[in-house]
Amino acid sequence: MKPFNQKRGRMQWAWIAGILVLVCAYLLTKDNQRPLSVVEQQLVGEWIGTPPGLSRIFKSDRTFLTSNGQFAGVWRIEEGVLKVTAWEPYELPRSLSLTSLRLSYDSMLRSRKKEIYKWKIEFPDNGNQHTLSHPVDKLHPDGKWLWTRQADK
Repeated sequence: MKPFNQKRGRMQWAWIAGILVLVCAYLLTKDNQRPLSVVEQQLVGEWIGTPPGLSRIFKSDRTFLTSNGQFAGVWRIEEGVLKVTAWEPYELPRSLSLTSLRLSYDSMLRSRKKEIYKWKIEFPDNGNQHTLSHPVDKLHPDGKWLWTRQADK
């Protein structure tokens, strides 16, 4: 009788351990993001800067990418400041040539380097434009970088 009880005890511990592993996996993988604020909801969409060029796409899951795929990242707005953490996405090799493998390896190294950008953001109208505070230069003599929402195609 004793061997049966020992097996039963081990089975119970195995079940408990399995349940704990599942609970931990759930807690680590569930979406813990806070909901988008009203200001953050205004930013969701595709935006074109001045002078026109590449657009930037801000998604509701707080991911960010450029229209040419050069940069990707995450974003948030806190106390009127847009914070973007950006990196170059990893590119898979296009062939098994040494050149392609080397380019892919280089892109993997670049994708690990993250840059953090912060701008004061303002939505002056009904949400179709926003401005970012920018250092004064030839393109931004007033220190404002104007962005316009891309119209749906």
